[in-house]
Amino acid sequence: MKKVLVNLVHPNIKNSKVNKILAQTVANEENVTLNNLYEKYPDFKIDVEKEQKLLLENDIIIFQFPMYWLSSPALLKEWLDVTLTYNFAYGENYKLKGKILIIVVSTGASLKEFSSEGSNKFTVEEILNSFEAVASYINMIYQKPFITYETFVLDNEKLKLIANNYIKYIKDLSM
Repeated sequence: MKKVLVNLVHPNIKNSKVNKILAQTVANEENVTLNNLYEKYPDFKIDVEKEQKLLLENDIIIFQFPMYWLSSPALLKEWLDVTLTYNFAYGENYKLKGKILIIVVSTGASLKEFSSEGSNKFTVEEILNSFEAVASYINMIYQKPFITYETFVLDNEKLKLIANNYIKYIKDLSM
């Protein structure tokens, strides 16, 4: 079974409904390491060696976050900038080559709003293209993102179903 690293990037996880449940659900899996970046680095001073070690120890790398202004929370950008260094992620050495990259994102808007006719004008997949480009650049394998829509109106039953689907998605990839 492949080892999975879930990099949780939520600046206010204590008040989160969706990401908190998703993180708690996957944290119980034996092959999953939950890495809460805002908890570890509230000052944005990232321990690059520690983060690179985690990347090397795992086969599947997940970034889980709420969509903020059609992007990720700021700490994820900083993490990418300082962790994916020359001769680690690219250059003469591609140490993440062949590892799987997955984006797990939540958004308050509906699927309809993420379309050419919707208020956001783009699909979530199109908005996440920069992550796919990063994966390609560093020779990782980008998988279809796991998207949770309409987070503000999800009831507990629907949220439980989404959490179970998240576990299934991870298990299917880690077999």
